Amino acid sequence: MPPQPYVTALESRNNTWHQKLLGGCCFGIFVATWISSILSPFILLLAVMYKYWTLAAFVVSITIAAYLPWRKGFLAKSIHAFLSHHAPMYFRSCTIIFEGKVPKSDGDPQTFYAIHPHGAFCIGWALLFIHDAMQHVRFCFAPALYVSPFFRLFSRCVGNPGSAAKFAMISYMKEKSSLALPPGGFEEATLTSLENDRVFIKRRTGFIRLCLKFGIQVRPVYVFGEKSCYWNIQGKFSQRLALNRYGLPTILTWGHPLLPLVPKEGVDMRIVVGAPLVLPMIENPTQQDVKVWHDKYMVALAKLFNDHKEQAYGPEKAKVAKLEFW
Repeated sequence: MPPQPYVTALESRNNTWHQKLLGGCCFGIFVATWISSILSPFILLLAVMYKYWTLAAFVVSITIAAYLPWRKGFLAKSIHAFLSHHAPMYFRSCTIIFEGKVPKSDGDPQTFYAIHPHGAFCIGWALLFIHDAMQHVRFCFAPALYVSPFFRLFSRCVGNPGSAAKFAMISYMKEKSSLALPPGGFEEATLTSLENDRVFIKRRTGFIRLCLKFGIQVRPVYVFGEKSCYWNIQGKFSQRLALNRYGLPTILTWGHPLLPLVPKEGVDMRIVVGAPLVLPMIENPTQQDVKVWHDKYMVALAKLFNDHKEQAYGPEKAKVAKLEFW
């Protein structure tokens, strides 16, 4: 048993086929919106070039709705309720646990949730994003995706989105917002493997520097099962990771046998939110300050993995399971 007491915030298992079907639809919408949003400028350009005015008007309308200021009404709340209820039912089992206590919007200290692994499409990140206990947390993702209209509108309906651009994150921190981010980024996605648990964190110190500057506690999050959602091509990591530094994804994935963009269904998802690592406030942290606390973070992440791997993988697989730090 893990030494840290924990609270189970969600547990879903033994669902019927139609519940799984509705859950699969949720992830299909999530991934399709993600991809179509990146392609939206090209869709608009082609619509104008070939005079598909209805399609062009639709893209423009979505763009306007994505950027206009508005508060969540009945439609947005209904979309969120549908996704948060049905999405976890897609998997063989889905559990979200918090070491210590479940966060609250009022009274809890400002927190940075560092989510690992990124996976192909951040499925664990998405499940936390739509969970009721995390609605006060600003979930940050790639700036290019944040400004793209379809995904921006979708994410505003179902959660509290934000940009992972440095200037934006500093702004959120000044506002005393709690944040969530997969710090491993595209590199961690590249490393996704069905066989190995991998995190890309050794050189990812920026979030620790910012958290030291503003005195924000960090909670490591590990998503057991993320690696099993999609097959991903292996090898040539040095070249692929080099391309990632220029913001280019280098994954080739396949999920469900018939619907490759949807994750595999026979997966046991176990999302573990670790106990907070309390950082001091250092207005201008030195390289040594950052290194000390980044090392402590990696120790906390490794402990989180080792404390919970037996419950996630079973005693036999847990004996050989180890977390690789890249």
